[in-house]
Amino acid sequence: MKTYEFTLIISEVDDKKAEAIYSKCADSSLGKRNSTTYVAFDREAESLEYAIDSAITDLKSVGVQPLHIEIEIPATV
Repeated sequence: MKTYEFTLIISEVDDKKAEAIYSKCADSSLGKRNSTTYVAFDREAESLEYAIDSAITDLKSVGVQPLHIEIEIPATV
């Protein structure tokens, strides 16, 4: 399996939801940048699609609805 890095943008969360995210998603970090709250993932999975799908499912299971996904695509020469 490969590790995929991506970020899910979410609405602001309280401390209780933040703890639930950390408890459910050990491969994530919660942050805020320019009033945007996000969860950054380093998720191991069979494919990028499965990694993102499982992260969204995990967030929804703790009552957090992702708003959109950000992925950095490495430049190739």
